[in-house]
Amino acid sequence: MSFLWPWALLGLLALPLLVWGYLRALPRPARTAALHPDLALLAQASRRPRPLRRHLPALLYLGALTLALLALARPTAPLPLPDNRTAVMLVIDVSRSMEAEDIAPSRFVAAQEAARNFVKSLPEGARVGLASFAGYAVLNTPPTARHERVLAAIDGLGLARRTAIGDGLLEGLNALPERGPDAPAAGGERPQAAIVLLSDGRNNSGSEPLDAAARARQLAVKVYTVGLGTENGDPGGVPWGGFLGGFDAETLRQIATTTGGRYFEARSADQLSSIYRSLGRSLGWTVQPREVSGLLAALAGLLLLASLAVSELLVRRIL
Repeated sequence: MSFLWPWALLGLLALPLLVWGYLRALPRPARTAALHPDLALLAQASRRPRPLRRHLPALLYLGALTLALLALARPTAPLPLPDNRTAVMLVIDVSRSMEAEDIAPSRFVAAQEAARNFVKSLPEGARVGLASFAGYAVLNTPPTARHERVLAAIDGLGLARRTAIGDGLLEGLNALPERGPDAPAAGGERPQAAIVLLSDGRNNSGSEPLDAAARARQLAVKVYTVGLGTENGDPGGVPWGGFLGGFDAETLRQIATTTGGRYFEARSADQLSSIYRSLGRSLGWTVQPREVSGLLAALAGLLLLASLAVSELLVRRIL
């Protein structure tokens, strides 16, 4: 937290003086003795404890005053805000190995559900698109703020043979604003963009994935990769597409590292959905400093009201 008017914090130096004045004003023991006819009654009165809650109104008032002085200094705090300029592309592997049921009910169904969770977790107005790849890549829908279109495209995905991770990455990259095939590798300010790529296999067709990752880095696009499958990578007897050894963790990790993104592994449907929800809560948002004076002032008002209420309802009963 920082302050636009830090000089106003000097007012906090007066708070210790107020505390000292409050303590000085508290009743003190009498300096002289007096005779009392009923010794038993006097002893009973002297044993009556002074509850700490009699000081609660003063503590609440002190807290209210502290928050009011902080609000006067116009504090700012970094807050997450929707970023409608950022575009995100989901790139999903739809090779036939996605029919494997080592992740219930199947890898394909789990991937569809996780993609839906991702879209639903994005802020309203954020642009998101969908591309898919098997032996070739398809742009299912370009980045759009109409999330229902992307959800419909996810529902309409189908499976095909082979795996072209590089082509899928390039398809998603070309669909991003100002990142098409003719876009210069450097120069000019582009809107922020990211790709979330999921695969359960190894590249056996099309472009080299690391070459596509180098292009993404040149265009300032972070790629977040997700490897999907169980530990041994057993596709459950699926014989097509050359899939025998599970996803290519090393290639997926290098893609993420090259572009400044992150690599994830999903060994279950719940883990996959958790990864996508986490990405949806970070991508499409931007952290910007915002003044929070109003919030602190409101809290100060609540503490002041609480101080008055406690003083009226509790302290008077004690006294």
